[in-house]
Amino acid sequence: MLLSAHSVVVNSDIDFLALSKKEKSPRMRIRLLALAHIKDGTSYREVAKMLKTSTHSVQTYANKFRDSGIDGLRDKEGRGRKPNFPRDKEKELEKVILEKQKKRNGGRLTGNDIHKIVENDFGIKCALRTIYDLLHRIDFVCISSRSKHPKSDKKTQEDFKRNFKKKNYRSSA
Repeated sequence: MLLSAHSVVVNSDIDFLALSKKEKSPRMRIRLLALAHIKDGTSYREVAKMLKTSTHSVQTYANKFRDSGIDGLRDKEGRGRKPNFPRDKEKELEKVILEKQKKRNGGRLTGNDIHKIVENDFGIKCALRTIYDLLHRIDFVCISSRSKHPKSDKKTQEDFKRNFKKKNYRSSA
């Protein structure tokens, strides 16, 4: 015999209010608050009015709790559009970018360079904007150190700095 969702919630030993205070997800928090109100004897309609949602939604929360428990209230995976670049390959891309940057003698990798890497090495065709979104997702920042010319010589630069006379423009001769 299938029990009503209302009776399952009311007779539950779970402290929905305490769970809602610990919950990070705002949607889940509202669902737990709705169940807490139902457990306290508030009608579905009054709960919906308090939480500014529909009565149908409140009934759905109760039914999901009856059928699957607390886990039934959580959002299911698969919502929204999937990223063009798979998340499991992000670490691999990060390693490739860092290796290619170290191999460069001068300059830095640009978005177009990384776009070519993604197309050639990973076989994924996407827009340049997607590359910048991907770089943001893996915490790469556009700010980088100043580039060095491939033929620059550090010793010569230091000698120049040491031997260069500063002119005093304030004093008149």
